[in-house]
Amino acid sequence: MYNHNRDKNQFEKKAQEIDNLAQRIATKHLLYGTAGMFFEIQQLVGQVRREIESRCLTWSGGTQILEEQIHHLKEQDDLLTFNRAKAFIIVENNRTTTTTLALKQIGFVAGGVQVYGGASLCVGSLGLACAAYGTPMIAHGLNNMYENGYYLLYREDRTGTLRDAYRYAAAKLGYGNNEADMAYGVVDISLSAYGAGRRVLTPREKSWSLFRNIESDYIRGWQEASKTAMALDLTSGSVTGWQMYQIAKEN
Repeated sequence: MYNHNRDKNQFEKKAQEIDNLAQRIATKHLLYGTAGMFFEIQQLVGQVRREIESRCLTWSGGTQILEEQIHHLKEQDDLLTFNRAKAFIIVENNRTTTTTLALKQIGFVAGGVQVYGGASLCVGSLGLACAAYGTPMIAHGLNNMYENGYYLLYREDRTGTLRDAYRYAAAKLGYGNNEADMAYGVVDISLSAYGAGRRVLTPREKSWSLFRNIESDYIRGWQEASKTAMALDLTSGSVTGWQMYQIAKEN
């Protein structure tokens, strides 16, 4: 009699355990169509109970059946959880890849604009501003084109020679790569800002004077640029600023 009551109590505990487990799984994985599973488990427990009451099965035999079902349900729970996590990772990776590609495309085109801007600065200043601003702008532009273009071709990051030079100089001064990349970003934005803010001559057809340049003949560089170039420059600067912010957060 004692063994009978003990086996029955054990069965009831397992019946409650599988009921709670099925309810939790059905709620957790609702999108996988598991809502009906809870009612199926209830039917299974009821059927096993009827088999026991009709003397076709013992309480311990019924407990063993429920234990096997509990093990099976836990395996299903783990599998569904893994699939959901894997799907989330795939979505996040795709989203990150799409964003990265867009940023690299902007960076590549913006690098070309920097090269053009640096060359224009050298020509427009008759070489006077070439060493201080034009050449560094061209160097940054070429480096940006290389780094972003390499990623677009091979889907992996690679540092250009100029960034490596920044990192080498930073290492000599006792700093790390993050500090070097921050300095690179600051110079990159500063050069673009100088290009936009520099004073350039108004095109001759819009100039007021005929034989000499007066104050009103000069305009700022951004006034000469097209809307597309301005938008690209601002976007590129924002991207560089965001990358610098990410580096600062890591520190």
